[in-house]
Amino acid sequence: MSYKKTILDNGIKILSEKVDYVRSIAIGVWINAGSRDETIENRGVAHFLEHMLFKGTSKRNKYEIAHFLESLGGAVNAFTSKEFTCFYARILSEHLEQSIDLLSDIIQNSILPDNEIEKEKSVIIDEISEIEENPGEQIFERFYENLFPDYSLGYPIIGYKKDITKIKKNICTDFISNYYNPNRIIITASGFLEHNELVKYAKQYFKNISIQNIKREFTPIPNIKQKKQIFNDGTNHQTHIITGIRTFPYTNKNRFTLLVLNSILSVGMSSRLFQNIREKYGIAYDIHSFTDFYHDTGCFGIYAATNPENSKKCLQLIQSEIHSLIKKPVSESELKTIKAQLKSSLVMGLESTTARMNRLARQYIYTKKVESVDEVIKKIENITPKNIQTLAQQLLKPENFLTTILQN
Repeated sequence: MSYKKTILDNGIKILSEKVDYVRSIAIGVWINAGSRDETIENRGVAHFLEHMLFKGTSKRNKYEIAHFLESLGGAVNAFTSKEFTCFYARILSEHLEQSIDLLSDIIQNSILPDNEIEKEKSVIIDEISEIEENPGEQIFERFYENLFPDYSLGYPIIGYKKDITKIKKNICTDFISNYYNPNRIIITASGFLEHNELVKYAKQYFKNISIQNIKREFTPIPNIKQKKQIFNDGTNHQTHIITGIRTFPYTNKNRFTLLVLNSILSVGMSSRLFQNIREKYGIAYDIHSFTDFYHDTGCFGIYAATNPENSKKCLQLIQSEIHSLIKKPVSESELKTIKAQLKSSLVMGLESTTARMNRLARQYIYTKKVESVDEVIKKIENITPKNIQTLAQQLLKPENFLTTILQN
């Protein structure tokens, strides 16, 4: 499917993709700002606003916001990441205008009632407590803190309890003023819709948004302070391990090679980590690798959950799998299987209008363009065993790895 793009006079970007075989629409309003845009003074505010914008506007109270699309059979929600925030809706095609009406209202007209701010602090602090009680989630927070020390990319998206208690209305309004402006807003939609109609409604409902031109600037990322950190938690009867490295930005030419490498290690029950560590030795009940890409950097890591007495051996086996990628090229048959899995995952994902809407936004946010599925598949097909081994040799050097361990 091809997409269409329009830039409004106020700077808002609109991208859409018509899908003829559905009768619904997924639409998202993306703010190109997330937790990495925070400072020590307002940590947690990006995610806090994701909650607060549903608490009432000058036109609707919080019940009316929740009820508006649900009464039409639709749904509205939001999420926050390290680099962007998205408010999105799923509706039947005939309710496109109503969805834009609602999304524009909460983004432009939220009143942020003081009593709701105080109540939401308690909700989010409870949410943080739940993460703290879940070592499988907590280990990732610790890993990112260690990978990006004293830097906003290392902050938990949800924030810290001590900082949440300090959030006031002015902190929220300042963040909105700085980042919720047209040059950082992208509207994407996928489903049974006409692009011109989407543009018409966007012009109508986003016409009053203030226009600012605050450029996003990334400060240098500090050096890693410690290559290994161990945290003790007396309530945890398992050991959770992440060992990983910084990599490169979303736009790097090696991104797809790293995605293939990651898949070799971690995709499916036939993957190397699953077969060679979980199945062969039975010492990790959960093990997988992961990648993240940002505007100016990225990361690759391997997570494992194991019994405390097996943690040392588990880490050694992980390092052995990394070493094997460096020393020996992937076989053509294994690579063929991985490529087939990646391609099927990509194509099957396009059966969801929500996934299509997300794909439009993420690609445009990072590259200012959207590659076709055929272009992506071609890049995957062109990756060779030599490409993977060369990247492993350049990137997966033992001295580059940082290891974070949460144990009892």
